[in-house]
Amino acid sequence: MSVCSVSDFLDRYSDRQFLSDVAGSLSYRQVAQRCHVIANRLDSFGVKRVACYMPDSIALVSIMLGAAVGGQSILVLNSEFSHDKVAALLKRFEIDLLVTDGNYGREFSGQIVRSDELCEDELDFATHECASGEVLVLTSGTTGDPKCARYQWGDLLAQVATPVERRAEKWLLAYRLNHFAGLQMLSHVLVHGGQLVVPASSKVVDAIRAIRDHGVTHVSATPTFWRYALVNIGRNDPKIQLEQITLGSEPVTADILDKLQKQFPAARVVHIYASTEAGSCVSVSDMRPGMPASILSRDGASTTQFKIHEEELYIKSSHGMRGYLDAGELASKKEDGWLATGDLVKLEGDRIIFLGRRTETINVGGTKVHPLEIEAKISALPSVKLVRVYGKENPVVGEIVAVDIVPHQNIPEVEIEGAVREACKDFSRTMQPRLINIVSAIETKNQKVARG
Repeated sequence: MSVCSVSDFLDRYSDRQFLSDVAGSLSYRQVAQRCHVIANRLDSFGVKRVACYMPDSIALVSIMLGAAVGGQSILVLNSEFSHDKVAALLKRFEIDLLVTDGNYGREFSGQIVRSDELCEDELDFATHECASGEVLVLTSGTTGDPKCARYQWGDLLAQVATPVERRAEKWLLAYRLNHFAGLQMLSHVLVHGGQLVVPASSKVVDAIRAIRDHGVTHVSATPTFWRYALVNIGRNDPKIQLEQITLGSEPVTADILDKLQKQFPAARVVHIYASTEAGSCVSVSDMRPGMPASILSRDGASTTQFKIHEEELYIKSSHGMRGYLDAGELASKKEDGWLATGDLVKLEGDRIIFLGRRTETINVGGTKVHPLEIEAKISALPSVKLVRVYGKENPVVGEIVAVDIVPHQNIPEVEIEGAVREACKDFSRTMQPRLINIVSAIETKNQKVARG
């Protein structure tokens, strides 16, 4: 990929529709023109590092791609971050310019510009000579302050499979653009000349409305997203005709694969494994949870290699991040380039099965218990909409296994508790849930169950 890859794709698909939201649509040609306008305006500010603090929209995508054309590094901040958190991140990562929708009320040593001013079209625009900008992506920060991964646009685009000749796909933006999965989605659409539909908000109901209103054919989202979405989508809805469903960002269980296949029998269902640091690593389409053990046999010629060391999955990727933004901070890699993912796994026949994050292991009287094994059992119950398994402090054994459950409506609590205990009866005593909470909601972040 050349440094002008973003512009190359915008020019290649100039006559196709590119971005759509509740306000309207823009073609690839219109976005290309807007990107050159934005690139020139960013140049006029004399800045090198830009942050965006605004909801996902056509404007945000345009600014991101405009920065790519202009050679500025860009960081997209979660629009739900507090102003204090934004202020701390702007200072920590030495941001020169903040682009906002006007909703920011803290002091900032750099420059501030409203997004509508930056994106205002010009009839006579000057084509900007392409430069090489970076994309900055915050990690989740579940074990401390978030880190900031540095990507070249060429590396992001190179992770996308070479497109074949086919009609343009309509993809829903179910992930936020401050999230690595959102960047993957944008990169995929750009490389394939597809259309990206941006819902009015990150709420599942708005996502479903966007699917119906725009005739979305392809959706990439988390299993948690689909557990809520399936409740709100009727059988044989004529306005929802999906051709592909891609699952990611969370381990995929057999029950969600089965539910999706029954709801959308004509759709191809795949799940992918990716990480903010390593990028997109593998795609699985055999309708089974986990990943094929054969990926452990990949040789050095492969763009992505895998190995397991002390139950933890390690990855070596040629298209991963360039490093962290913080000066002097290095990725958690061994000298030979292997990245520790933090994901614990086990080999089960010809399969690599996910057990959970290393930080989520429950210590019951000195025995390690992995929550995902228990969640997989409970989530398959027809009375359960969403489940989270975690460790609860206990003065005798250190921790016990606790479960939060969002049930389907009109299911008696005693019935749910009985079903959970029956489903888990074959587990060892240390793995069996000791505390079962029936709750109205489980916190989610980026359409994933919040853990920590």
